[in-house]
Amino acid sequence: MRYFATNLKGAISGSVKLATIMALSVALIPTALTGISDASEPAAEPDKKPDRLIVRTWGGSWKDTYAKGAAASFTAKTGIPVEIDVTSFSEIQVKIQQSVNAKRRPPVDVVLTIGPMAYAAQVQKISMPLDKHLLTNLGELSSIGMPAGTTNYLNVSTYSQPIVYNPKVITMPAEISWNEIFDKKYAGKLFVTNTYSSLLYPVAKMLNLDLAKDDLTPAFKKIAELKNSISATGDEEEFVAGIEAGEVTVGITLAATALEVGGLKWIVPKEGSVVGTEAMYVPAGLPEHVSFYAQMFINEAISAANQGALAAGIGESPVNVKASIPDFMKGDPAFPLTDADIAKYGIVVPVDLDARNRDKWQAAYTAAIQK
Repeated sequence: MRYFATNLKGAISGSVKLATIMALSVALIPTALTGISDASEPAAEPDKKPDRLIVRTWGGSWKDTYAKGAAASFTAKTGIPVEIDVTSFSEIQVKIQQSVNAKRRPPVDVVLTIGPMAYAAQVQKISMPLDKHLLTNLGELSSIGMPAGTTNYLNVSTYSQPIVYNPKVITMPAEISWNEIFDKKYAGKLFVTNTYSSLLYPVAKMLNLDLAKDDLTPAFKKIAELKNSISATGDEEEFVAGIEAGEVTVGITLAATALEVGGLKWIVPKEGSVVGTEAMYVPAGLPEHVSFYAQMFINEAISAANQGALAAGIGESPVNVKASIPDFMKGDPAFPLTDADIAKYGIVVPVDLDARNRDKWQAAYTAAIQK
């Protein structure tokens, strides 16, 4: 199976590189979070159904996979057609915020986004609490699928960003630290992403820095040591171009991107690699009958069958522990599947800290890697 870097670009760093996300750059203040709604009585099935459900995803393989998987099974069960919307995830969140503020119906009914943005939507109250009675597949999720404190969203998949290299040009030890890429032997051939999370979080862990409490200046100073080694920065598309042109021999990117290129190897350092999440939420302000079926769609997205299709279709790890696993994921630390795998091999993006510090950390990171 092939994975398309141009699609992967939109999923993670291609859009996340917007350090300031318009109206969403306001301060995020933590609120008391009590978990998915545990009402004693399940919500009654509405008397009417929406004529369609609009679901925001990324394009390419994301759109195709969700159309053939969760959307198809949802329509088969409910008779409600699903329309896929591929508006930029940052743009759609701003539009939802504007709609909620103006008390208008939001432009979409379900949002697929990255974890920090789903967290931001929850804190800013532009998403609605989910009802566990409608989420019958909830019990099959790993802890990362519904981490403590989530009330308004579920994580539907995870992705990791290990160190990827061209074995025809260089060799790497079987076990390494993130300090490996600071070796001068990689000078002029190193690729780093243009967003901070893939490198800041591992370097902070390597230096024993607490993201929540410590001054991260030492981490940014350490990253700045790479300036003379970096040959290219960007997202997945730039990584692929650099590898194919021979300008890059080692770098940080998605494991699924390495699969797309072919002939590459990757390694998860002893500190782990960054594990991010894709999440789904239902915007606030929808009619009750629409929000009911929107939650039913999320339940379809987290079913074992659709999670297996998602893993095979976009190369991201499922959060349903009963999902079928593609062969390329089995036993590979770059695709952590269980809670134990994630604890051992992953550095999970701290969505609250990430959402609140995005602009500051991005500015410091950009300054560190610029020559």
